[in-house]
Amino acid sequence: MLLSISAFLIAACVGSGPTPSELPEIAIIVDDIGYDYTQGRRIIELQGAFAFAILPFAPHTKDLAQFANDLGKDVILHLPMEAQNNNHLLGPGALRMQMTQNEIRTSFLESLAAVPHAIGVNNHMGSRLTGEREPMRWLMQVIHNHDDLFFVDSRTIQDSLALREARLADIPSVSRDVFIDNVQTAAHITAQLARLVEQAKTSGHALGIAHPHKITIAVLQDWRPADSDVALIKLSDYIRKYRSPARPQAARLPPLDPSPSKGREQRHYSGSTENPYTQR
Repeated sequence: MLLSISAFLIAACVGSGPTPSELPEIAIIVDDIGYDYTQGRRIIELQGAFAFAILPFAPHTKDLAQFANDLGKDVILHLPMEAQNNNHLLGPGALRMQMTQNEIRTSFLESLAAVPHAIGVNNHMGSRLTGEREPMRWLMQVIHNHDDLFFVDSRTIQDSLALREARLADIPSVSRDVFIDNVQTAAHITAQLARLVEQAKTSGHALGIAHPHKITIAVLQDWRPADSDVALIKLSDYIRKYRSPARPQAARLPPLDPSPSKGREQRHYSGSTENPYTQR
């Protein structure tokens, strides 16, 4: 009889906690994959549903995208966009202010094709371009034509227009909540993970962005989301559940200009192949 009562009490206690489906949910994207093969493999091998944003035309883009996909991880295109400074670190495939509508379309499609298994897009740098309505509108029109793609605004500037234009184009989209390793110390990364957890508990969900630094990998290896009563879910599931609502006028998009503007040179890859880690 005592054994039965004890079993009942244990079952009641276990059943009183939240189930995994009831926990606040977190997604984490690891940006800047493609330059360092060893660090890239190490972070892709981490346990958990991390997503990986891979730069187009980096030395190890295709191999690391394939490796992540083989492990069942979400892969997205980490699309370089012009910033307020440090543009020498953009790398090839960058979208720039002087580009025409057709050049942006062509550049984007080439970058997308360069990253195998990409199911979405987020911006690399872009502190200048994401604040400009017209190039963002042109980009989102192209993404809109790929019904299976989503967009994540990395929010490298506070007044980014990227999410707004993605919503206007009726693209499944979300924005970043927390940069996890903008300062590369174990204490800061741990504190930022705690901030991400608190954001998820407040809002029900939160999205973080990290990078393949050695210290980041070391901290994430020991991090257990369940110990903080949150669930780490795939980015594709996060988008499906928490995408920003579409704007009413999203259904009617103006057609793309089918030809480049006269008097503009076609884009060419002149960016540096320098490792762009930590740059915004």
